Amino acid sequence: MPPLLGSLISGIVLQNSFGRDFHLAPEFNDAVRTIGLCIILLISALEVDIYAVKSAGGASLRLTFLPGLVEAVTVAGAACWLFRMPFTLALSLGFMLAAVSPAVVVPGMLNLQHLGYGMEKGIPSLIMAAASLDDISAITGFTISIGLAMDQGSETHPALSFFIHGPLTLFLGIASGCGGGIVLALARFCNDSWQRSVIAVELGLLMTYGFKAVHFDGCGAVATLVMGATANLIWKQKSVIELTQCSDNGYLDEIGHHINILWDLIVRPLLFGTIGTALNISLIPKETMFQSCCIVVIGLSARLPMAYAAVYGHGLTSKERLFVSCSWVGKATVQAALCSLPLSMIKKNVSESKNLEQLLVWGTEIMSTAILAIIMTAPTGLLMIQFLAPILLTATRDESKAITECITPRGQQIIEKEEGSTITP
Repeated sequence: MPPLLGSLISGIVLQNSFGRDFHLAPEFNDAVRTIGLCIILLISALEVDIYAVKSAGGASLRLTFLPGLVEAVTVAGAACWLFRMPFTLALSLGFMLAAVSPAVVVPGMLNLQHLGYGMEKGIPSLIMAAASLDDISAITGFTISIGLAMDQGSETHPALSFFIHGPLTLFLGIASGCGGGIVLALARFCNDSWQRSVIAVELGLLMTYGFKAVHFDGCGAVATLVMGATANLIWKQKSVIELTQCSDNGYLDEIGHHINILWDLIVRPLLFGTIGTALNISLIPKETMFQSCCIVVIGLSARLPMAYAAVYGHGLTSKERLFVSCSWVGKATVQAALCSLPLSMIKKNVSESKNLEQLLVWGTEIMSTAILAIIMTAPTGLLMIQFLAPILLTATRDESKAITECITPRGQQIIEKEEGSTITP
């Protein structure tokens, strides 16, 4: 069993076996999910092949935005039909479910990248980059939609502010991420490799929690992703050598090695364990469970063909496009973080509404649908990546290098010799 899936199941079992006797503080859950998302975005940005993503051009942008947008609108329509939900509230559910989980996708892609699957056409890098940006666009869409749904014409919830919030989030995130990436790349003052790794994590957490403190939660994710990508690009281009002491891409390998150890030993078990504890089966209304499952399936039935079509023209075979589509399934991190937010916002912001009782029902239905989406798609997406890659992708190795050092997701160092044999030190 994959470790990620084992952590998720452990959390589900703990939550649903001990009932009210098992409880994690909301602050602890929030901290683990925030740190986990920061770490996985940092890993993704450092490991992604910038040039492969750049060569993908329009395909990368289409994969980032089109499948999620189509799924969000489709889910919104299905929720309006099955739950009789207002469109703006249904659209917030749509964007919540549209977010693919980098914590599911990125580790799987890293494993394929180190095994050589799809490397010739940059498929793992394409999927990792799009998965990270997909979360940002989905969270922005959710923020705007839930803001419009809660807007009752009061001065405390003006609809215009939610439209301004999205572009401002992107601008601030990109600007601060570029600055952080330059600071991370100018690592001349670091004598040891572990110091660079500590600085990378500290900068990511500083920007994440800094923007969260001023209510720009999405900025932290954008900034962390851009920071890693900026440092990645500077080191690969061997820029500012006099300041970075950079003669090769060793910095990327060193930081990747240390952060992968942190991910494997601490962050991943905590993150997916806490996600599992959020899945309280008793909170799912039995009378609407079938409708919730139908909404998840309807959304995926719109998302997968769109993901298949989005990478058309990128030089991929039909099998490779099918793999890209199937890898675009897993949902976990964003859904676990946001599932209870609409219900809590309804209780806080529209408590005096004449339609409060119905709004509370809709908030509960949103939460239960997000919980079922995690149960249905996280294990499925993980297993599809693991088992479909050898069938649908071609494994390639770089024979031009005499000795190549790479880091696996488990933090092990593998040395590949020119003959193609491998040894583990």
